[in-house]
Amino acid sequence: MVVSLAGCWQDALLGAPSPRDGEEMATKTFPARILVVDDENGPRQALRILLNEYYEVKTASSVADALVELERTPIDVIVTDIRMPHATGLDLLREARLRQPDVQVILLTGYGQLSTAMEAIEHGAFAYLEKPFDHQVMLDKIRASLERQKMEKERRSLERIALEANQFETLGHIVSGTLHDLGTPLSVIGSHLDLLLVRPTEEEVMRRVSTMRGQVEHCNDLVRNTMGMLRHRPGHREAVALSATIEMCCAVARPLLNSSSVRLETRLNPNLRLRSAELVQVRQAVLNLIYNAIQAMEEREDKWLLVETYEESQMACVAVEDNGPGVPVAQAEQIFEALYSTKGEKGTGLGLAVVRNVMMRHGGTVHLEQHENRGARFVLKFPVGS
Repeated sequence: MVVSLAGCWQDALLGAPSPRDGEEMATKTFPARILVVDDENGPRQALRILLNEYYEVKTASSVADALVELERTPIDVIVTDIRMPHATGLDLLREARLRQPDVQVILLTGYGQLSTAMEAIEHGAFAYLEKPFDHQVMLDKIRASLERQKMEKERRSLERIALEANQFETLGHIVSGTLHDLGTPLSVIGSHLDLLLVRPTEEEVMRRVSTMRGQVEHCNDLVRNTMGMLRHRPGHREAVALSATIEMCCAVARPLLNSSSVRLETRLNPNLRLRSAELVQVRQAVLNLIYNAIQAMEEREDKWLLVETYEESQMACVAVEDNGPGVPVAQAEQIFEALYSTKGEKGTGLGLAVVRNVMMRHGGTVHLEQHENRGARFVLKFPVGS
């Protein structure tokens, strides 16, 4: 039965409808938390009574009170009126997703407007219901929103596993490259020590010690670069100088670039900054693109890699371009899917999926640009304010 808000309140006082025949509330044993937000007490209490049989229900009479509740209590679903004094349900939707990314939001309104509904969906609302609403529809929407929350949590868990696996792969590249690059200065130091044993004159000792000191400093630089990549805390957000971060990635990748005979060219805008970003994640994305490009060019004799940063339409952009074989048009979308690889047994299928996930976390995008000289050009676009 479709009822008005007053009818909803009266019916709820007499008892909420049970789930449909043959169905069980998945939340009966472990009740989910629902936050009901409405500036009018009658509708707020009606929804509380309707939902209280199946869920743990919290209430708030304003967006400000709801945000306080979100700060102290994990919430699964928010059911909120849109039109309220001082701040709207859409304001709550935006703020709630920042505080608790997995929270599902159902918006209620007595004034159906297509533009408002579209804005709600764009900001991640699960459902948009017009008043008066049917009790069973409300229960169904909440149950469906909890199912989506469960699926999103499972997806996030799989993405975390994929990211951790990819970080180990990147760590392997970094350590392998550093060990490879340490070989040259250590070999030089060993050779000079052998020569000192043959001609241990004062002049010879001073000259060769000076050379060895330079090689030791080179070793220190290699170790510092590697340790700098490993020290930052994952999940920590900070202001990031984008071009300086790219320079560090290129420095860390240089041993592999050298051993693979790849000529590196950089064109960096020194003024690009991200206001708040996860440095570890940004570097992970850039290194993945660099390592992918190196692998793609394995069969070429003249290998060339361009890494550049620039600003375009209020977006901070990072482009990684190679002169390898490129990506077949039919695979251009699939390459960003987890576990999909164009490298056969050599690939894990995680690299580009992790890049896409990193960009989503920063409100940005990654896309592939094909160009006339074959090869591939991947572009990361970060909101300047991210």
